[in-house]
Amino acid sequence: MTSNSQTFPDSVGEDPNAPDITSVVVSNDDAGAIAFKINISNRPALTSDMDIQLIMDSDNNAATGDPTAFGADYLIDLVPGRVGLYKYTPATQDYRFASSQTSLTFSYDATGAAIHISAADLGGTKLLHFGAFVASGIVLDANGNPDFTNAKTDLAPDPGHGLYTYQVLTKLTLAVQAFVYAPKPAKQGKNFVAGFAATESDTAGPVTNGTVACTATAGLKHLVALTHAVKNGVVACSWHVPLKTKGKMLRGTVSLTVQGTTVKRSFAVKIT
Repeated sequence: MTSNSQTFPDSVGEDPNAPDITSVVVSNDDAGAIAFKINISNRPALTSDMDIQLIMDSDNNAATGDPTAFGADYLIDLVPGRVGLYKYTPATQDYRFASSQTSLTFSYDATGAAIHISAADLGGTKLLHFGAFVASGIVLDANGNPDFTNAKTDLAPDPGHGLYTYQVLTKLTLAVQAFVYAPKPAKQGKNFVAGFAATESDTAGPVTNGTVACTATAGLKHLVALTHAVKNGVVACSWHVPLKTKGKMLRGTVSLTVQGTTVKRSFAVKIT
């Protein structure tokens, strides 16, 4: 489901002979799929003489990207029948075809261009500074390269106004990689440990912090956790199993909460 929608207006009618961007609408869903709709009022079809581009500073750091384009880290280039994602390379001072293109799609209708891409393919961006460019009247030179000499263009925002800013809002998800407990079976008079490894969608890596909750009962007796922590992506709880509980069931849960999202795992093991 697409949400977090924001409309960025652009001046209209700057050049009656140029494609006219009236606005850019950006939205994203909980998984970080970003949709751009570039509304172009006077080009109902994407013709062979047109080119549409998005430049994007995805890391909120102008010093790491293209110094001629407000620190842009990525460029999306759309021409009839083809769209590509390009990443700025400081060492060569140009844009190279990005390694991942899997999430990038486009369409074009009478109102303009729609471009979809995952935030993950833009470096996991959370704050996006971007601008749109459209041109028509492009021809090919003798070497088959595009010639913009007589092209008519429009920029959004207008020249001198920097870039638009859009915050990508996603819902954090947690994934449990493994759930273990020991010893098996639980032993009266000994400590018992249960836990799991967890990763978070924000970083696609191990969880670094969160709130750990531990519950356990030996038969009907409630046990207080000795330890409860998350470290290096591993969530763990420990309890001391009381004496005289042999034959009873040790039951409990281990849960982790990060930014309002909770994962929980349960265990039930006989005490020997």
